[in-house]
Amino acid sequence: MANRFKAEVAGLNLRLHPHSPARYRELWKAAFSRKKIIKMRGDRSGLITVLSKISDDALYINGVLSTFLEIDWDGTWLDTNTLAEADDTEVAKISVPDNLRPNAMNFYFRFDVKNHEIIFEHYGSGHRLTINSALNFFSNLFRDSKIKKQFGDVKITIIQSKGSIEKIFSIARITNIEVYIERPNSDLWDGDFEELAEEHLEDKNARSMTVIYKSEPGRGIERDEDLNALVRTSIRNGRTIAKGYGVNGHETITTDEFPKIMQGKFDPEFASDSTAFQHLADQFRRKQ
Repeated sequence: MANRFKAEVAGLNLRLHPHSPARYRELWKAAFSRKKIIKMRGDRSGLITVLSKISDDALYINGVLSTFLEIDWDGTWLDTNTLAEADDTEVAKISVPDNLRPNAMNFYFRFDVKNHEIIFEHYGSGHRLTINSALNFFSNLFRDSKIKKQFGDVKITIIQSKGSIEKIFSIARITNIEVYIERPNSDLWDGDFEELAEEHLEDKNARSMTVIYKSEPGRGIERDEDLNALVRTSIRNGRTIAKGYGVNGHETITTDEFPKIMQGKFDPEFASDSTAFQHLADQFRRKQ
């Protein structure tokens, strides 16, 4: 039996205001056309190297994010033969075309037009794209001045695990809860809660709101359905921070410490990296 390979996906929530499937499609077309290299973390940068053809009725937009090293040509070079700093003569022999980048790694991603989620390959082919690196790349990609002029602010947040809600309420005595929520799209909330929240933020020309609960001295905050609804919304559209006291003393828990990750193992005889990614992306979408 062939060794099975591991694959993982994670997700980011992307929001435009106003929003529509057509506008999201135009956003991705514009971003890809910029061919912009984005500094991600340390000496690593990224670039979208593949984007599927986007039809007017496309539900998904598939692409590849390629990451690579940026060499500091003015930095110090080491001669491993002499174990000393290379001199100018040796360094002058180095010649790499400007259009080439070393140590490239490719990661699949898929944008769900309806749910405005970027589902990306968190681990594949022995390489990992950290959630913060992906967040940094896509956030900076859509901060491009031309993109911002055409589409306004594009907000991106980490999609957190539903299990993070129970982590929040695992604190024995919660003294403080801070719920941060970006202005939601109208397809996120149901009933009066959605309408009131959307109207409240729109009336104030506000993009987000923070709800803070502080307990009475010596008491803990009680969990109820209203608080559940707020925290549940924040794991897709912001985050929640809870502080309080447990068996080990003071505790602080943040929902974005617990990102939503789907993982699986696949037989290379029957599944490629691409099909493994698509399978997990489908699972990620269904298990909201």
